[in-house]
Amino acid sequence: MRKRFVLLWTVVVLVLALMVPATTAAATYGKIKNTNTYCTGANTVNATFKLTKYSGFYATKLSMTIKGQGYYGGRWHTELNIGTYSARANTYSGYYFKDSFYFFPGHSGTHRILAVGKIWNGSHLVASGSTYSLRCS
Repeated sequence: MRKRFVLLWTVVVLVLALMVPATTAAATYGKIKNTNTYCTGANTVNATFKLTKYSGFYATKLSMTIKGQGYYGGRWHTELNIGTYSARANTYSGYYFKDSFYFFPGHSGTHRILAVGKIWNGSHLVASGSTYSLRCS
């Protein structure tokens, strides 16, 4: 009788686990967003990005890789690797890293700045995401 109860209980728990939507089971670690974009003369793109780490897990570093891009031939192309910038977090709590960048392409066309945000725990990549500025022409 006891073995049947354990078997039945295992099946019930498994069925309930499969009924939970995948979005409920997945963890959210943070987000990256463009907080400000403006265009200045000579096609220069100016943008501010904010990388936010949510609380509930440990992280040691937040980093943003910034690229200047131009649009031609029907798609976006990286014209300049502006650089990778980081902030030390060393926390289990929420944390954010905010910085401003500019891209001066030196020629006409449509341009934007791409930001790739990463959250690290030591050398282990916990999460990553990307966003971009508004376009300047």
